[in-house]
Amino acid sequence: MTHRLFRREYAACLPLFFLSVTGAYAQTSTVTGKITDESGSGLPGVTVLVKGTTTGTATDNQGNFTLSVPNAATGVLQVSFVGYRQQEVPISSRTTVDIRMAADTKALDEVVVVGYGTQEKRSLTNAVTTVQGEDIAKLTVADVGSALQGKAAGVSVVGAGSEPGSTPQILVRGISTINGNSPLYVVDGLPVANINYLNPKDIASLSVLKDAASAAIYGSRAANGVVLITTKAGVKGDPKLTLDVTYGVSNPTKTPNMASASEYASIMNLAATNSGRPLVYQDPSSFTQTTNWWDEISRRGSTQNYSVGLSGGSDRVVYSTGISYFKEQGLVRNSDFERLSLRMKSEYQAAKRLKVGEDFNISMTNQKYLNSGSLFRDAFNDDPITPARVPGTSGNPYDYYGASPTDIGNPLALVERNDDKRNQYFLVGTVYANYEFVPGLIFETRFGSNNNVYERNLFSPFYTIDPNERNQVNSLRREHNLEINWNNTNTLNYTKSFGDHNLSALAAVTLEKFTTRTDASIGQGIPSNTPQLRYPDAATANFSIEGNDFVNTIASLIGRVNYDYKGRYLLGASIRRDGASVFPSANRWGVFPSVSAGWLISDENFMKEVSAVNFFKLRASWGRVGNQNIRSITNSAYIGTLDQVYYVTGDTRTEQLGVVQNNVPNPNVKWETVEDYDIGADLAFLDNKLTVTADVFRRNTMDMLMSQAIPGHAGYGYNSPVTNIGSMKTNGLDFSVGYAKSTGDFTYGANINATRAISKIKKLANGQALYSGNTPIFGRPSKTEEGGYVGAFYGYQTDGIFQSQGEIDAYKGPSGALVQAGAKPGDFRFADLNSDGVIDAKDQKYIGNPTPDLTFGVNLTAGYKGFDLQVSLVGSLGNDLVNANKGWWYSGSYNYNKIAGLENEAWHGEGTSNSVPRIVANDNNQNLTRFSNFYVEDGSYARMRNLQLGYTLPKAASSVLRMSSLRLYVSAQNLFTITNYSGLDPEIGYGRSYTDTPSALNRGVDLGNYPTTRTYLIGANIAF
Repeated sequence: MTHRLFRREYAACLPLFFLSVTGAYAQTSTVTGKITDESGSGLPGVTVLVKGTTTGTATDNQGNFTLSVPNAATGVLQVSFVGYRQQEVPISSRTTVDIRMAADTKALDEVVVVGYGTQEKRSLTNAVTTVQGEDIAKLTVADVGSALQGKAAGVSVVGAGSEPGSTPQILVRGISTINGNSPLYVVDGLPVANINYLNPKDIASLSVLKDAASAAIYGSRAANGVVLITTKAGVKGDPKLTLDVTYGVSNPTKTPNMASASEYASIMNLAATNSGRPLVYQDPSSFTQTTNWWDEISRRGSTQNYSVGLSGGSDRVVYSTGISYFKEQGLVRNSDFERLSLRMKSEYQAAKRLKVGEDFNISMTNQKYLNSGSLFRDAFNDDPITPARVPGTSGNPYDYYGASPTDIGNPLALVERNDDKRNQYFLVGTVYANYEFVPGLIFETRFGSNNNVYERNLFSPFYTIDPNERNQVNSLRREHNLEINWNNTNTLNYTKSFGDHNLSALAAVTLEKFTTRTDASIGQGIPSNTPQLRYPDAATANFSIEGNDFVNTIASLIGRVNYDYKGRYLLGASIRRDGASVFPSANRWGVFPSVSAGWLISDENFMKEVSAVNFFKLRASWGRVGNQNIRSITNSAYIGTLDQVYYVTGDTRTEQLGVVQNNVPNPNVKWETVEDYDIGADLAFLDNKLTVTADVFRRNTMDMLMSQAIPGHAGYGYNSPVTNIGSMKTNGLDFSVGYAKSTGDFTYGANINATRAISKIKKLANGQALYSGNTPIFGRPSKTEEGGYVGAFYGYQTDGIFQSQGEIDAYKGPSGALVQAGAKPGDFRFADLNSDGVIDAKDQKYIGNPTPDLTFGVNLTAGYKGFDLQVSLVGSLGNDLVNANKGWWYSGSYNYNKIAGLENEAWHGEGTSNSVPRIVANDNNQNLTRFSNFYVEDGSYARMRNLQLGYTLPKAASSVLRMSSLRLYVSAQNLFTITNYSGLDPEIGYGRSYTDTPSALNRGVDLGNYPTTRTYLIGANIAF
């Protein structure tokens, strides 16, 4: 995949809105002053530069500035601020210069990063959302996605718990395929698939290319949108040293209230009595000690983040470097994540027209991974009577745990014997050179490499807790995966104005190669469980090895033209031709074009009298992008691959090892194509204080790559072939509304963004529905079929609870027979939808949809003198969730623990409940083993994602401490959640399925994820 050309001469201008630059010239006199808005209120953060030099500063919270200038007699101050006209004011030997700013009707003129370059926002004809690094840095989190949540219209970020090292799901305008839906990340021009190495606080700006017209320039990997990340760069001026320090503690946002030991025993007795069985426990009141399994396995979490940065530069060289350390201690013991990163970025003006530069990031991550697919469910399901630990004499500490009467293993034992360490080492970097042949004609060549080494050490000890929970032979697994990806991009950019005509053109060639090598060694029978012997050479039995090579290549030709007339009538077009080795030669090349247009209506004469509207632009675009992202495509989809198989022969049933073909190749497989239509508008009102951006879009996915099922008689062991049978469409909208104002010392602002993206399937392989989201209680609740929503919930509809035998007898079919003859009072009445007198699969219908009607983010800011306040809320509306935990917590059919108060909540007599069925050991009516609307709940929520209060010390105070600035802050993340969902957390993405691989097809099924943390932090931002 290719990357954008980033014109450094433009990019260097961005930090001027936020950073002060110290001049390198001799200081001869001091000038002070105040910058005010139209009403006379002081404007904070205004950039004040001495024209023709790098000497500059920014105004304080009251709009005041102090600046040393080399020549006050002839010097000129350049004053600029977002939303106001830039001014040049002669100093004329004055020592005090006060300036009143005037609103700029061209407030959207800032430069934004787009594919292979930059563009003024006012001239954009595509759907692009930009987020500044300072907004991302307000959260202290391990990954970029978590920091981006709620910040950008059209971008939905959904977590699935706060497990250290895990990453949330990022969707740009919803899902575009049933395959992988992750966007492409381009960091400083280098396309990367994994951004775990990146410290979010190192980001200077982030642009999201949302429509195909903006993303088409990235062709084959841009079907799910593109996230362009620019890291912090140096600016001309004296060296600036910064230090960021953050520490926080965490607790779960919510834990269920489970029954005590005596209440559990009473419920189990009630379930037995209702089913005609003898009592399970003779005296429930005798159980005075309750085992709280969550308390046994959990701890207080913690978060640490330390970053040191150094930046500066001269007329020839600018640089930025830094080192950061992040560590997160999880809520559950033996779940931790840490990252150490070193980044270096510099640019050198080697000659008048030649620039060279580099940016490198070296990172190391360590993770103690907890395979927690069922751990949290088990921690709340395990009975509260069994003790967590018991004395023992075997000499093996892994034996000394209580054995539960359930089929659940001891959660504490699982956590304490867990030994799964995962380390990853990243080297990501780019070197580049650009040469300006003549003004406006620039050639640039870049070479980037994204490399990482992954190592995993897994050990499973031998232990015996009881006959159902034991492992007689210990084992280990050591993995080493090497990934080497490189990218070479060569671009030629031309920019020229001919009177009222403005033209820019791009031509590019990119070459990419992706190489992955996997190796694993497995062994058993290590002499002991001691940590000192957990390596392959210590194994004495059942050695085996695994390994494979995956090599893919992409070559691309790129062209783009942007034109405008008088800056008012805008046109853009691009085309990219990609060749990918995963496809057969006849279908290897895909062509991905786009066109877009814009009309700057506010520049028309007839709009001059409409003073309320400062800016008004209409946009429209169309484009196509390709997709090759499906798990089955590794090396290719058209070549047969081999795999190991074990079989037995002879009378002695001797085990043999063989190699067989494991897939059915498809010589006709081709690109999946995503087509986008977008219409948008950008507006500004009230002297540009109020801004609105809105888009409506339509996305068509064609030739969707799918695994097509093959009949059983074709042979055993074959994976389904990859085919292009499938299509879907997505309709939606996204918008953002912002307002900012200053009144004296008080500043405040608000931004609200929202996204709606609804997908429906048009065609599937053989017209067969796809079932997904497998659970151990009622199977797969999600069904995807032609004409339906993706991953919608399909099951039975309940119609209340039978309150008496008379109601059961009155529920008859057309023949007069009872519809639910085996039901008892207190059981669910299931709706006979087809009125045939039988409750069976024909009575199922769609009973929920995991896709939200709307996801949203609300970001509020306020400032008064040195104080600043930031508030961020995120949420979703209109989506449904499957609370599968009810199948255990509300049922008497298992020995699992129950929700506290179940005896009163469940039906226990006529009129006591019409929503929770009676407690029984034999669920003959399939109250809870049938998937029904009982499990489906409204998943809408609003969450206080971040609340942060900071204070910046006055200059005089920080100077005493020999600092140029000092800001202290406290914050709370995930402080509270407003929701009607009864489960632990309504923020559920793909989650964890019982057997299915996480995908767009099994969203919204709650089987017990790692809990979401509520985190309290303190921190400091220091500059020297």
